[in-house]
Amino acid sequence: MDSLDQAIYDIVHKSDIKAKGIADRLGMTHQILINKANPNSEHHKMTVREAHAIQLLTGNHAVVGAMQTELNIHKRKAAPKSILQSVLDAGKEHGDVLATIQEAMADGILTEREKGDICKEIREEVAALEDLLESVMSQDRVLSIAKA
Repeated sequence: MDSLDQAIYDIVHKSDIKAKGIADRLGMTHQILINKANPNSEHHKMTVREAHAIQLLTGNHAVVGAMQTELNIHKRKAAPKSILQSVLDAGKEHGDVLATIQEAMADGILTEREKGDICKEIREEVAALEDLLESVMSQDRVLSIAKA
């Protein structure tokens, strides 16, 4: 299962709006929506327009995020964060990766959903490290720390 399939599944099944409500608002049957969100289905796939509509409806933009990751597209920020803030963010994301792996491995079984959750956390950590790299590279001058 790739991150795009996982994102579609999560939007349909983890949204504040129940899958039946999403299907009704999209004008499709509940079963068709479930089939299209099933990552193991080879024959029923969600169209781009349907994915767009679900994201607008739920406010969850995970499909766009998964597409950006798959296509290696990153938004450019107006100004990079400070190095300190970037280090703290990267540390937090690393902790999230470790916590997700620890939770997934607690029962000794790694499910497809747990793999997807771990991959999502790793992608977030990679993005935080890229922000850190950008913060470091954007410094105009080298900061020195005086030794005592």
